[in-house]
Amino acid sequence: MEWVKKFYHKQYEWMSMDDDEAIKYQEGSIRKLEGLSENPVHNILELGGGKGHFAVAAAERGYKVTVIELVEEAAQYIRQLAAERNVQDHLRIINGDFYTLELEEEFDAVCYWDGFGVGTDRDQERLLTKIENWLKQDGTAFIDVYTPWYWAKVAGKEFNISESVTRRYDFNTEECRMLDTWWSKMDSVRQVTQSLRCYSPADFRLLLRDRKLNLVHCEPGGEMDYDNWEFHEQVPLNTAMTFLAKLNKS
Repeated sequence: MEWVKKFYHKQYEWMSMDDDEAIKYQEGSIRKLEGLSENPVHNILELGGGKGHFAVAAAERGYKVTVIELVEEAAQYIRQLAAERNVQDHLRIINGDFYTLELEEEFDAVCYWDGFGVGTDRDQERLLTKIENWLKQDGTAFIDVYTPWYWAKVAGKEFNISESVTRRYDFNTEECRMLDTWWSKMDSVRQVTQSLRCYSPADFRLLLRDRKLNLVHCEPGGEMDYDNWEFHEQVPLNTAMTFLAKLNKS
């Protein structure tokens, strides 16, 4: 997993978005959390906070949120954003690696939006064990899982994400991994790539063996049509980019 910190540091540096729009967009994730949670949610743990848009949106909704973010600059950005939106009292930001970080608390909900699949199957199993320990007995975990069929289909797609940065998707068929490569147009030699393991629901369930987590719901995560540059939110699972895995503790 040597690529991880380098890639996410560059992603933070190169990814530009309007904070207000991004926070409003995250209301959809909050509605999913609220609609799929069977018990009241008061405190949330988010893994991989990025620039903090979900964490801040949830804090504005009144939740107590702990967010773990690997990139130091991104963690600082979340602190500034929380202060600007006056939700710093509802938000705890931890700069660290959640694969190794130890937390004593338990949470009503644990969320990992858009990023599951770093490392090997064994790495996912270790992380799921940690999620199991962080989750209250009646809590719910929400994990975005990348599907293999979509990412195999879009392998080779290349597009600009800004005037200066290009992005290309590839797929490792032997290891079932989506490859996401970014580079600056001014320096195309120094590319950074994230590599995420893709799973079907059946494969994902294999990761849960010997764990007190049950996959109780899969929700297709939409499909991006890069030929027409359109996003289709309501699609069947067999065309979706991801599925949202809802996990209950047994």
